[in-house]
Amino acid sequence: MAMKLGTRNAPLADRTFDAFELRRLDWDTTHFGQKMGVLAFTATGIDTRRAALASNLRHALAEAADDGYAHVILRVPAPDLPLARAAEQAGLRLVDVSVDLASPVGGHHTIAANGGGIRAAMPADIDALQSIAESAFQFSRFGSDPFFSAQQVAGFHRQWVSNLCDGLAKAVMVALASDEIVGFTSCALQADGTGRIPLIATSDEHRRQGVGRALVDASLAWFAAAGVKSVRVKTQAVNYPALGLYHRAGFTIAATELTFSASLNTTRALTS
Repeated sequence: MAMKLGTRNAPLADRTFDAFELRRLDWDTTHFGQKMGVLAFTATGIDTRRAALASNLRHALAEAADDGYAHVILRVPAPDLPLARAAEQAGLRLVDVSVDLASPVGGHHTIAANGGGIRAAMPADIDALQSIAESAFQFSRFGSDPFFSAQQVAGFHRQWVSNLCDGLAKAVMVALASDEIVGFTSCALQADGTGRIPLIATSDEHRRQGVGRALVDASLAWFAAAGVKSVRVKTQAVNYPALGLYHRAGFTIAATELTFSASLNTTRALTS
């Protein structure tokens, strides 16, 4: 079975260093045509204020470059400022500040959008969904990372929504206005029994018209029917409209995370 974008299976360690593991991101490597990876902080009981931590990171990046990696990321919990400083000292670039929000499920219902409504996505909808997805996530870590071209970022999100419709999500729903698809949402189930909204977006022309709230409520209603008790969704800290929307829908901040990246080779393989 081909690996799909958005799967939550943890990648296996490719290399292990004193405080970090280098893990190959197989889907990303295949999709972008270059070797991609993630550095995971794995040390326990280590004093992250030690100067040796930045040195260890620099060593890991050098080894990754020698192994043919073109791009690696490091995710840092926002409160862990010593690790964030070590990332900066090692030459990694901050590309994203994300906010993970959570909401209990119950008492939610769908709301009609502009005289239309919400329905399950159908195979014939994929072009419209991809068109919305390719321009809706300018705040994503991919969009703010200079390693990726605008064409790559658009292709990434087009493929992601395609994978969601192809079974990666348990449900994909679309919002309609005058029989036009003006937004979509997706519902996925986690291994621990909680729910997640992997992608949700509204077309440029229909933002701030209640479509986003209708989609969020439709997602919460789907999770309630599935017996899910808690749902999470992630957005960027600079995406104020999304943060406001989730707050009004009953979500509260559960975690914040910094993502750093390093470009180890400059070859860029464009994707459709």
